[in-house]
Amino acid sequence: FWYLRWSVYWKSILLASLHNNYSKHEELLLTLRRFYYLYWIAGKTLSKVKQLSFNIIKWVKENKSIEFIEDEINKKLAADNIIAQAKENLSSDDIYNTAWSKPLLLLIEYGITDDSKLSFIELTNDLHLEHVLPKKYKTWNEWNHITDEVSNDWLNSAGNLTLLSGKKNIEASNNPFEQKISIYRGKGKYKDKDTSITAFEMTKQIVSDFEQKKYNEEWTEEAMQDRYDWFSEKVENILNISCEEE
Repeated sequence: FWYLRWSVYWKSILLASLHNNYSKHEELLLTLRRFYYLYWIAGKTLSKVKQLSFNIIKWVKENKSIEFIEDEINKKLAADNIIAQAKENLSSDDIYNTAWSKPLLLLIEYGITDDSKLSFIELTNDLHLEHVLPKKYKTWNEWNHITDEVSNDWLNSAGNLTLLSGKKNIEASNNPFEQKISIYRGKGKYKDKDTSITAFEMTKQIVSDFEQKKYNEEWTEEAMQDRYDWFSEKVENILNISCEEE
């Protein structure tokens, strides 16, 4: 919730729930997360969520059932065509330049992180979105298998982005894939370092796939499609939507 806009509204609902000992508080959290993130990803402004937010506060104070609240939210989602618009934006060839891309990837990261290692990750300047296929891929012969068409389709998409600390991201930058993997591992561009592997589980997965030669030790269009399918599956679980058509 701390990544969301409209903080006065979600805070007010949660405080109302706690103050009134709402019996389905945990279910309400998931319902609200879905509601606010879908509207955010769909590109909507406060005017679209304001009145329903007030209504939810009222319903919580009246101890309306969670089923009633979910039904009202679903009616609003349908009336505003939010799920279709959110799915379209999620499948866009450019989620890199959206305000919600980092928060959404962080929700995925929380979902795949062992509870014993779970801690809040702040949105600071040290948290970067890493392009696995780099923006200046043409600088290196190792990226010759990537065509302009593939780059246009995938560069800023969910299939090519992962989370990385600023220090590792700056070092990884526009390098060949094998050097990027070495940096993700903490070994540095020239394998002359001995720092820890990236803390992000979603980036460790890329390292694991490389070590298992899943894509013949290259980052290909197939790899990005596979990564996008993985991303879609995680988003489906978090937002309770189906991304199959996309």
